[in-house]
Formats: sequence, C-alpha cells, structure tokens
Amino acid sequence: MISRDLRPPPRETETREAPGYFSNAAFALSLIAGLLLGISVTRIQGPLPQANAEPWQLRAEDRQHYMMAITLEREHSGDTSAALDKLIALRPAQDPWAALAAAACELGSRGYLRSPSGIQALRSAVKLYSSQGRAGCAERLLPAEATPTPDASEAASARQAGHVSDEAQATPLPTKRPLRQTLAATPTRFPAQPGLDERRFAVLSVRSFCDLARPALIEARVVDYIGRGIPGQPIRVRWGNREDLFFSGLKTEHGDAYADFQMTPDIDYAIEMDGARDPTTSSLRTGDCYTGNRRGLKSFRVTFVES
Repeated sequence: MISRDLRPPPRETETREAPGYFSNAAFALSLIAGLLLGISVTRIQGPLPQANAEPWQLRAEDRQHYMMAITLEREHSGDTSAALDKLIALRPAQDPWAALAAAACELGSRGYLRSPSGIQALRSAVKLYSSQGRAGCAERLLPAEATPTPDASEAASARQAGHVSDEAQATPLPTKRPLRQTLAATPTRFPAQPGLDERRFAVLSVRSFCDLARPALIEARVVDYIGRGIPGQPIRVRWGNREDLFFSGLKTEHGDAYADFQMTPDIDYAIEMDGARDPTTSSLRTGDCYTGNRRGLKSFRVTFVES
C-alpha cells in the first residue's frame, strides 16, 4: 500500500492571459478610419502644389493667364511660331488659336478689363488670334482705342486765326497761341485707377549667389501668399533709358514661379512688377564672384509675393 505522503503533488492549472483591450477588429477599424480622415483632409485642403508642373497641368484660371503672358511675349518678340508651340503645350481640347480666343473672351467677361494691364493683354490676344483668322467676343468687350482729338483751345485758336486772316491778310499771325493761354485752357487729366481685380506684389527678398553654370542672371520668382508659383505674370527690368519685360512660368522646367533675365557687366538694373509699391530698393549689378577658387559672375534671386 502506497503511503499518502509519497503521492505526487497535484498539477497546478495553467493560467491563460486575458485578451488585450483592443482586438484585431478594432485595430483594423481604427486604421480604416485614419485613412478616410487623411483622404478627406487632402480633398479639403487640396493637393500639394507641384514644383515643376507642365503647362497643361495648371489650373484652368492659371492656364488662361498663361495664355495672356504668351501673347504679350509674342507682341514683344514677334515670334508667332514660338507662341503657337507654347499654346500647343497647354494641350487644349480645340484648335490653339480658338482656345486663345475663348480664354480672352472669358477673362474679358470676368472683369479683366478693369485694369490697364488687363486691357493691354486682351488687345495683344485679339491681335494674335485675329491674325490667324479666328474671332471671339473679346474684341467686342474691349473699349474703343482713344483717338487724339484737338482740344477746345486749339479749335478756338484755329477759328480766331482764320477770322483775323480774312479781315487783315497783310498782318501775319503767329502759328501758336501764347503758352499761358494754352495751359489755362488745357483740361486736367487724371490717371486711371487700377482695377479691383488687379494683382499687387511686393518684393519679398533679394539675394545674390555665385553659380558658374548660371552667370550674371536675375532669377525672379512670383508666388502667392502661401508660396505657390503664379505663372504668366509680367516682370519689368529697367536699365539706363531702356526696359524689357519677361514673364513667370514660361520656362516650365523651373516651375510656375520662375523667370530670368540675362545681365551685362557694368550696368545697373532695377526690377519691378505692375502693382508693386516700389521697385527693388537697390540696383542690381553683376561682378566677379568666387566659388571653389573659381571665378564667375554674380547673379541675383528676387522673390515677389502677392500682397
């Protein structure tokens, strides 16, 4: 008979761990909810801007402004084939010249004509697509071009001169009225006020840099208040008694904001935009610069921000 003391002790029951607070199903549901929230926020805020977007990837409004910039550049350079290539790069759904006419019509009906720069842009667009046998509504929306007319003082002077000449032909009269009387009769003219929809820009920064591959350049960038590039904006460069225009976004490989201008040594340049309060505070002049013990010509980066 086996003693009770020699019996093996009873086995302890195995304990099982309690399940975690979150189950696999709850984790999957949380993951799906997070993905849906991220997608909804992206839809609301809009996709991130592309730094090097192609022209056809621009928003519809920006494509229209880009077209106006193309027409202004063509009016300045006279290169119609280059303008056509840039219009084709927009991948319009119709003939490029007809697309230009439609864009000009839409901009003209949206208040684009309230500013002198808008009127100039639409006139250049109408001139370009009309030369290609196209028509639109922009030419009917444009105000008539002012024709010079003689003012009241000149007309009165002519009548008075004719009357005196009939009575006393032997007495020659001066061909011009005295300056004092002409000035008194000349009406006062006031400059046109800028349109309500005209964009205004301010100089955000001016920095010099030295790049042997890009010597003596003014690199301008035009951005809105959150840093997105704005294509098709005219930028004016002045030096001496000369000036030139170049446009943002035409070199698409550098992005919508980019434009550049080639400088010549020993010349001071000032850069500005229509609607800007002031041009650059100091003149820009290229000169010698050094990088990696190699000599080059200094360049500048100027950033304009919509104000």
